[in-house]
Amino acid sequence: MADRKLRIPVIRNRLFSYIFSGLLVVTSVVLLLIVGFNLGIDFESGLSQTVQLAPSGLSVSYKGSASAVLKADSAGFTLEKRDAEGVSKVSFPFSEYPTSGALADALQTIDGVECKVFDSNLSSSGVITGFGFPVTLRVAPFVINFADSSKSIVSIEQVRSSISDFKDAKVQSVGNEIDQVYQIRAKVSDSESSKSLEEGIIQALKDAFGSDTVVVLESNFIGAKYSSSLLSSALIAVAVAVALILIYVWLRFELGYAVCSIVALLHDVICMLGFIIAMGFEVSSTTIAAVLTIIGYSLNNTIVIMDRIRSLIRSDSQMELDWIIDESVTASLSRTTISSVTTMLAIIPLCIFASGDIFYFATSLLFGIVIGTYSSNLIAPALLYSFSGFDLLDARKLKNPRKAMTDQDSAAYLLEETVAKANAAKMEKRAERAKLKGSTADESASSGKQRSDLKLEK
Repeated sequence: MADRKLRIPVIRNRLFSYIFSGLLVVTSVVLLLIVGFNLGIDFESGLSQTVQLAPSGLSVSYKGSASAVLKADSAGFTLEKRDAEGVSKVSFPFSEYPTSGALADALQTIDGVECKVFDSNLSSSGVITGFGFPVTLRVAPFVINFADSSKSIVSIEQVRSSISDFKDAKVQSVGNEIDQVYQIRAKVSDSESSKSLEEGIIQALKDAFGSDTVVVLESNFIGAKYSSSLLSSALIAVAVAVALILIYVWLRFELGYAVCSIVALLHDVICMLGFIIAMGFEVSSTTIAAVLTIIGYSLNNTIVIMDRIRSLIRSDSQMELDWIIDESVTASLSRTTISSVTTMLAIIPLCIFASGDIFYFATSLLFGIVIGTYSSNLIAPALLYSFSGFDLLDARKLKNPRKAMTDQDSAAYLLEETVAKANAAKMEKRAERAKLKGSTADESASSGKQRSDLKLEK
């Protein structure tokens, strides 16, 4: 094997890797003990509401005899009327009616529909299609809100202050601050129902910011029994994944390889959880999916490097283990780097443009890929070298390639060794015969010369 001019000194610098990883793990554990997880509605029983604060643009009421349903999407409004004669639909695209005032004028052309305009200059494309759409229009007016960045922004601290009467209520901003979207979570006490809690929070927001400025985008309630079962299932899923990985790597390689791989995986998981806590991300089912994804991704890179280490141990049995590990990591670096960068290029747009659970998932995944690539190249190989002296891990077999082989590989190795010895013996015999022939020829030539000399003397 040609010697590389550039080889990553993984083993020589392993102490720096251990110190850096130790700091990350200790910081993550401290955050876990002091701050704790920001549990989502999936794992914490109670009420979860997503609301948006936005100015009201107009209200719509209907006094006709037919049933009228108003639908909204990103392209425009659709009014659907049902009566004895059938169903009729009228569309109001935002491209034709660019302002809230224009929409109100168009809607009032329908018999029985009445509109009241609060702000005629709001952009129709900013209409909020919240929890109320589609809505069945009645005599009581239905208020339509529009997102407007020119209005004053309500801070998250103001929202928290408005619902401070509700104990254990948590408020978190969703997306950009200018969108004014907030997620509110609160526990339901034994003396109240989820419905009364939901109505109480909405009323508190209306009292603080105006009765027509609060739009409920989503409302969910999770019971205590269901949330606890989800949490236990998530923990079991992670534990089973780690256990199966340990068994697979143990059977595929050796116990020493398996222990090093699992330690590296636990390092990745702990650091990833610390990152989630530090960023204040909500821990939900998507978080568990991100953790499981990183476990599989990091393991794949680790196995590639471990397999190369084992191959070099077999082929270069006389080389030192530190040289073999450095050579394996250097040879695999381009593959792991290109794979990681390619995956990150697909995730970065989600981190920039997505929001909510998708943003949390993508950002956690991005950090997990970085830390997983680091541990696969620097931590797991270094641990393999450090554990190579412990009989408990069977890693001592690494330094004797014949002991590290399977029965089939060992038989093949012995056969090759026997054939090599036989060939060497044949070569030695040929050399001896050739030498013997040479000495016999010299003796014949010498005796012939002596006979010639005697004849000349006679």
